[in-house]
Amino acid sequence: SRLFRISEPVQYNSYGFSDGAWMRDARGHGSVIYLTNGHYGSNLLEYRDMDSFKSGQASNSYKLPYSFTGTGHVVFNGAFYYNRAFSRDIIRYDLRHRYVGAWTTLHDVEFAVDESGLWLLYPALDTEGFHQEVILLIQLRPRDLQPIRSFRTGLRRGRYGNTFLVCGVLYAVDSMDRRFANVTYAFDTHTFTHTMPSLAFTNLHSHTSQVSYCPLDKKLYAWDNGHQMMYDVVFAY
Repeated sequence: SRLFRISEPVQYNSYGFSDGAWMRDARGHGSVIYLTNGHYGSNLLEYRDMDSFKSGQASNSYKLPYSFTGTGHVVFNGAFYYNRAFSRDIIRYDLRHRYVGAWTTLHDVEFAVDESGLWLLYPALDTEGFHQEVILLIQLRPRDLQPIRSFRTGLRRGRYGNTFLVCGVLYAVDSMDRRFANVTYAFDTHTFTHTMPSLAFTNLHSHTSQVSYCPLDKKLYAWDNGHQMMYDVVFAY
């Protein structure tokens, strides 16, 4: 399914620093919401449902054994996947048993989840001699973080705002801080093709540090300058 349109964002809360991330467990049940506040920290907050989140009533707090950095983490099948701060490691942290279940050495990645599983975006030096970093899209085995398959996209590092993955298609927004932005790039893992869509994308508060697709409710979750936003997506077919 290809995206046809992205709705205007709806604000669900106003909380925290300008950077952060909020999400659901893409393989979970129920309506639990997870949140990290800031670009760096060691706490993952859990809210029982949207009402608890809106009223600021956290039901659980996880003190991570290693601090996170960035906003490109996900919760998938009961585990929190994130970049470990001040290191070149990515970590799988088991939420139920509260321990590190797996880690591997990869630097500066962003995780993504879609209908087919767990992915990461990884900047790698272009082998064609341009000395620029291109973005690789890698599907991971969630249990041990081993790569299943890898795709070389046409995205260059630092040339776009946010990315998100929907139904095996990677989309890139051209700006994270321009209010009226556009999705201007798509890479389809089914056909190995690039397209240049032009889908309007609104950064309402002009500083979107996270955009994540949730296959449970088919919505985009975004953190925009301390505001937690949600977008509906409309499919072409």
